Amino acid sequence: MIRIAWKRIHHRKWTSITILIAFISIYTLVPFGLKQSKTATTTVHESIEQYGRGSYDLLVRPPSSRTKIEQELDMVEENYIGDSKGGISIAEWKKIKEDPDIEVAAPVASLGYFRGKKFSIEFPVLDKPTRFTYQFYTSDGQKKYPLGTEKSIVYFEQKNPGMIQYLANKDKSQFFSSVMSVLMPENYYVLVAIDPESETKLTGIDFSDLNKEPNSRILQEVLKSYGNPPIVKVLQNNDLNIPLYLKLTIDQLDVQLSEYLTMLNLQEENWLMEASPEKIDTALTKLEQEPIISSKTIELNLSSFQKPFDGTALKLSKQFEPLPSERFMAEHDTSIYYVASKIDYQNLQSIPTVKIVSSGEPPSYKRVEKKGVSMEESREIPFIIEQVGTFSPKTTSQNKLAASPLGIYGEMEATTEDGTILTPTTVPGSFIPSPASGVTTLESAELIKGEKPIDAIRVRIAGITSYDQAAQEKIEKVATKLLKMGYEVDIVAGSSFKEMTLEVEGIGKVKEPWTTLGVAQELTETWDLLNVLTTALLIIFGVFWLIIRLTFEKNMFTKENELLSMIGWEKRKINLRNCIEQYIFITIALTFSLFLLYVFKANYSMYWITFILWAVSLLVATYLLTKKDKNQKRMHAYKGLASILYYKRLIIPMMFVLCLSTLLMSIQVAALGDSLQKSAVTTLGDYINDQTYWFQVIVVTFVFYLSIIAFSEGLNTLFSERKQELVMYHVIGWTKGKILRYLFKEASIWSLFSILVGIIIGGITLYVLNISIKWILIGLGSAFILLSITLIIIIYTRRIPNVNQ
Repeated sequence: MIRIAWKRIHHRKWTSITILIAFISIYTLVPFGLKQSKTATTTVHESIEQYGRGSYDLLVRPPSSRTKIEQELDMVEENYIGDSKGGISIAEWKKIKEDPDIEVAAPVASLGYFRGKKFSIEFPVLDKPTRFTYQFYTSDGQKKYPLGTEKSIVYFEQKNPGMIQYLANKDKSQFFSSVMSVLMPENYYVLVAIDPESETKLTGIDFSDLNKEPNSRILQEVLKSYGNPPIVKVLQNNDLNIPLYLKLTIDQLDVQLSEYLTMLNLQEENWLMEASPEKIDTALTKLEQEPIISSKTIELNLSSFQKPFDGTALKLSKQFEPLPSERFMAEHDTSIYYVASKIDYQNLQSIPTVKIVSSGEPPSYKRVEKKGVSMEESREIPFIIEQVGTFSPKTTSQNKLAASPLGIYGEMEATTEDGTILTPTTVPGSFIPSPASGVTTLESAELIKGEKPIDAIRVRIAGITSYDQAAQEKIEKVATKLLKMGYEVDIVAGSSFKEMTLEVEGIGKVKEPWTTLGVAQELTETWDLLNVLTTALLIIFGVFWLIIRLTFEKNMFTKENELLSMIGWEKRKINLRNCIEQYIFITIALTFSLFLLYVFKANYSMYWITFILWAVSLLVATYLLTKKDKNQKRMHAYKGLASILYYKRLIIPMMFVLCLSTLLMSIQVAALGDSLQKSAVTTLGDYINDQTYWFQVIVVTFVFYLSIIAFSEGLNTLFSERKQELVMYHVIGWTKGKILRYLFKEASIWSLFSILVGIIIGGITLYVLNISIKWILIGLGSAFILLSITLIIIIYTRRIPNVNQ
């Protein structure tokens, strides 16, 4: 009996090899698929647990402080603290940090846009009289904007060492000395207040220099002159530089010093700048008319020398290279500052739009208000800024997948469509959320901002080592407690970065990294659903493929069984022969599969899954091949689709394969694409996509491969069954092409019907699963196109049995 079954297998070797490969694929890919599904789920959860928690868990703010863009898009800017108005007192913060469930409660207060000391830049002493025409600029990375007006300084000669003769317009913004130098323009940058101890615990950055006491002799003299105002000690962000440029035109003139001394009513030993402002203006006007011997214009980038609160005094060499200078002029007028409103983002349902609030050079995207008192206005000022040290945010290691927007340290790399990196200018009002250029103490915040200066408290929950379910529940418990106290509370744990596109007036589309809140929970739910769906579809398809494949095989046995019965074989013996053949197939496939599992170092559970599939295959094969069919003789002819209805026992299984394949492929493609798109918008989701993507692709390929085998085998069975019919068509004069066209039209009816049924069921299923309409259409369309093209190729490449006899 075994010998007879083996001979039949050998006789149709190509069919046998195809079926054997299919069984091996089932026994190998299903356990691998189930393992990968479990691994994918574990990867998602472990990634969330490992990377889902940033440096803190809760963002606590005053009531009603959540902006419109946060409410509608569930996202915050990286430096969201800037331009906030406060609302939490120091006493309230101290009460919050006493909670035993809270490990760290780090407050932060945005104070506004402040500046430090202004330093001078010294022009070189040349061999011949020269006019230096200078203009300072700032830049947003794309365009330069002038700071102040263009000015000139005209050098004549250095008659005695230290006695430089030059002329320049006298104004309040400049100090003049025997050194030929001018003050660089003022610049304004964000200053925030922190608690040094808790901020160090939260970030790992050393803020201990805030405890230093300034002891500058010059500072003491300034304090004495202005009524001993409070000192606002500042640590400067050492990673920032001021975007500052100098455009310099050097005109060599043919003039004589003696002529202009006479014009100014000065003696040879006098200094030109001793003259009255009116006479200096007249002399400068005349100098404009003097012939220019030679001229050149250069542009100098001074940014690398300049810091927000304590820049560097410079001098230009005779080759016009900027160098640090030990002799300089400085201005300590630091008690003027600006506060700005939050950006009013519009068109939030599409691409958020940022409008210009005030035109200018540069334009302002916020409403800016001037505060404080200048030294020029009063002899009593409210405070004076003094830098006492620096800090560097880069010293702390950061989780690049999870986002805990600290609100003050983010390096906002805003980029235009052509890749240009944009930066805040030195003028308040930029749309780019500026990082903190300096930090000061909460006591200074109270002095400047009032009794409730704190804008936000970043809270890290105690006793959490990984972001698992227990951690999430504890975080939610503390969040609920703070909500009941009246605060605005956002769960930041589980957030991740997302590239946000803005439409900025005057610039165009700009991309910025923002933070999407609660993305970890959404990722967990999305990938859990996808992996459960994948596992279920994989098992269902494997089982149904086995049933359909054995149904085809049973149909192929029909004529052989009739022949064996005519020569005297018993029904039981015939069934045993049929079953033994399938047992051989199934067992050989099992052997090869076990070998492949061993080669790929499968775990024990995968071996067990393969043995279970083998046992199920034996049971299904035994049942289907020994089940008695009911033969119902028709008394009337079919009224329509006679051929299809007559061969329905062969066509219905193929229709079922097509319907199931369409359903599974459309669901898999749409669910996978939707999950990838939703996940890829954040760095954490993108990381998880990389870990699980290939498993999902393999499943889709596996389903498509088995569908082709099942359909191809079904067509072979159908063509064999219709052998005499096809020969008859040839005898009456039909060509092979005409026969194929006839079969194709016939097959198109039931195959397209099957695919459309699969598309309808798949569409309904995807809609219930809340898959986006875009991916539903892509999933259904790709399944339809792929299967339709494949069917056309399979049908037109089938061999028509004995058509040439």
